Amino acid sequence: MTIIFFRKPVYNPKISVNAAYLLILSSLAIFLLTLFMFSTRKEPLKVKSEMVKAARTMQRAIDEIREYRREKKIPINSMLDPNHSGFIGEEFTPITTTLGNIEAKQTAVNPDFAALVLRWFSQIDLQPGDRVALQFSGSFPSLNIAAIIACEVLQLEPLISSSVGASSYGANIPQFTYPDMENRLYTAGIIHHKSEWVTPGGNDDNGSSFWKGGDLLVRRAARQNGYVLKIPESLQESIKQKISFFRRNGPVKAFVNIGGNQAALGNCPHSPALPTGLITAYPACRDKNRGLIMNYFEQNIPVIHLLDVRSLAKENGLPIAPHPLPEPGSADVYFRVNRSKSLALISVITLFALMILLRRRLKQPLLP
Repeated sequence: MTIIFFRKPVYNPKISVNAAYLLILSSLAIFLLTLFMFSTRKEPLKVKSEMVKAARTMQRAIDEIREYRREKKIPINSMLDPNHSGFIGEEFTPITTTLGNIEAKQTAVNPDFAALVLRWFSQIDLQPGDRVALQFSGSFPSLNIAAIIACEVLQLEPLISSSVGASSYGANIPQFTYPDMENRLYTAGIIHHKSEWVTPGGNDDNGSSFWKGGDLLVRRAARQNGYVLKIPESLQESIKQKISFFRRNGPVKAFVNIGGNQAALGNCPHSPALPTGLITAYPACRDKNRGLIMNYFEQNIPVIHLLDVRSLAKENGLPIAPHPLPEPGSADVYFRVNRSKSLALISVITLFALMILLRRRLKQPLLP
């Protein structure tokens, strides 16, 4: 192993730097940065109007869930949910499946995620009437609703499978589960499709990992909202049942997974390395424990995988844990952003050249 020692900087009063020279250097840097920023062009996407419509519908959904939670007299913790969306749950309850990150849940409440999902749908050229398979967990309930809304704005046919359990800060309040939220929005007419296949979630997708009493709470949540709860004997059975459910009305044109439902991810070695966002090509896994995502990769069907929400937000120009929630239509996700790569390269080369000149002027390294 090589150990590198750095010399302690030594003050040398004989070395002086021409202030005017430094002023020119810094001014040029600021000028080039400004020029690069102003050379960036933002062109509205062709589907911007549909994206804005989806985001505004998502705003209505947030307002409805907020009101529903007040009706049920379930208090909203302002520290956990500063926007009072109503979609954010507690750290731990008997139906909590895994640990979750509060910042990710706050980020997911942004209505612009409905616009992002719609943008992905348009990128893979889905047409009205196309069937889309949607697999949800209760971990990101706002993203589930956003995906349904995106489908409906584009007049797609969503086939929805969901699980009741949720990770920390998701829809894990026993009296306010994802079935509660989805059914309320359905009866209010904000969404027009709801889950047709519902499982408990958790290990093996059958609730076997819930704490004592969690399985009964999940059954009650499903029953009270008019859902028939399917309880598979094993993970493999759950995967087969869901594939059959999605196929029953014909082939699907895309698969969307939101959250960490085990039937979607599977247990094969490749599962932890799955990329997020829109994935149009990925090496298929032949492992017997592969989940729904890998099964759709095998069929060359585009997959939209929403799990690492903070990274997805950064990659698509959306803020992390925004407060207040942004107005639809202004984020970079609604635009095609064109930046001049040649100008950026010229700027870096110019500044680097000036730094070399400065080093020669000082006649010794800038860094000791």
